[in-house]
Amino acid sequence: MSAKPNHKKKKKPLIPWISAHHKLVVVNEQTYVEEKSWRLSPLNVALFSSSITLGIILLTVLVIRFSPLNYLMSSGNNSIADSGVRKELKQLLLQMDSLKMDMENNQAQTESIKQLANAEFEYEKDVEKPKSGGSTETGQKAAAQGVPDQSEATKSVVESAQMERELGSLIQSIFLEDEDRLDRQSFVPPVKGVVSDSFAPSRAHYGTDLVAPKGSVVQAVRDGTVIMSSWSADTGHMIGVQHSNNLISWYKHNSARLKKTGDRVKAGEAVAIIGNSGEMSSGPHLHFELWYNGQPIDAQNYIEF
Repeated sequence: MSAKPNHKKKKKPLIPWISAHHKLVVVNEQTYVEEKSWRLSPLNVALFSSSITLGIILLTVLVIRFSPLNYLMSSGNNSIADSGVRKELKQLLLQMDSLKMDMENNQAQTESIKQLANAEFEYEKDVEKPKSGGSTETGQKAAAQGVPDQSEATKSVVESAQMERELGSLIQSIFLEDEDRLDRQSFVPPVKGVVSDSFAPSRAHYGTDLVAPKGSVVQAVRDGTVIMSSWSADTGHMIGVQHSNNLISWYKHNSARLKKTGDRVKAGEAVAIIGNSGEMSSGPHLHFELWYNGQPIDAQNYIEF
């Protein structure tokens, strides 16, 4: 008897298509020559596709987690976040409102100080200046006639202002009686120089002009706080310092200002550099003014220049 051949059966894979091999070929359309080829199998393609998909999912999760999208998509935290934002907005609005009120108050205070610094009074704008060549009495009558017919109160204010200018020396002597509150030894000269023009309220010159070398430093006459550090067309660069006992000192026509509004200064501390700024200046000098209780006083009665 002849022996039967031993034919062993090959085991078939569990999922035949997974282990199947394929070849991806790139062929030239004209010559049909194989240019590139890749050996592929369904398992490799599945693993590659899964890796790409997992990478995209991971990247999307990271973007959502660490970006503002997390705030938009987290519906549970929206109410808490919105309440916090509302509180912050309310606080910001309150702060803006208070800042607006402070700015309006500061602006009103600055305007009043500017009028005081420039010695401009509203009733002077309503009075026509008398023509030159006439007597003093005639000029006073002409000035009184130039007052617009607005009210008796306006006329009385204008007439009192005219009398105040004529009696400037008398008003000055009244303020000089209170020497106990203005100690002469507590003043420091604003600059070392020569007096070129003295205090003369009768001709609306409410300060003392001092001529000093170019580049001289202007000093604060007393301890105080800078209430104005600005520039105007008439007085140029000017500094105003509020002192104790309702005393204000003004330094005008400077070439530069060394302090800003709100700064605290000591007696003798530099606040400006002497100059020739402003249309009312006729040469390099310092126009220095002292105002006590809202009225100008002669600084030469208290300071030795």
